[in-house]
Amino acid sequence: MKRRLEVSVLFLLAGIASAVPARAQCLETLARSIADDYRQANRWPFPYVCPDRQAVAAPFQIMIDNGWRRQNLVADQHFKGKKGELSAAGERMIRWIVQEAPRQHRTIFVRRADTEEETAARMAAVQQFAIKVSSDGNVPPVLETTVSPAGHPADWPNPRDSSISRKYPITVPNNYLPHSDEKTE
Repeated sequence: MKRRLEVSVLFLLAGIASAVPARAQCLETLARSIADDYRQANRWPFPYVCPDRQAVAAPFQIMIDNGWRRQNLVADQHFKGKKGELSAAGERMIRWIVQEAPRQHRTIFVRRADTEEETAARMAAVQQFAIKVSSDGNVPPVLETTVSPAGHPADWPNPRDSSISRKYPITVPNNYLPHSDEKTE
């Protein structure tokens, strides 16, 4: 019903516009404006959905990038001493990043040391080892970062010996089914 009315109004305006050439341009602009408003009203809320979806999804990409930065972190435990030499764990870590990590996430992040000289030595050692283990010649970027490695609470050095692990079984209710003669609530 509403659409018929709008179409009728458009035909009426078109008829008037063809009868009076001087006012035709004004009426044509009016008819075009009415048609545009009608189309825009029928598209609602779609023009606003895409920006909303992008705003909701943006933090997830940041979280993914931060997770890969933490995953590909070569930190203090991957080096021997203060000269920036890689330990066996550091070599395994870099080999995994270069050869096995997904291609889009092959970036090596080196934790900044206490001094600039030590940081530069770390960066050089990591770069040289990455070149050495790269089979296809594509060496991933090596970037300096201040991200700390993942840790755990100080009172939980061994999860099997922690107070949390000892107290957990006490809090778990008994797991048995009631006998058929017992009443259940």
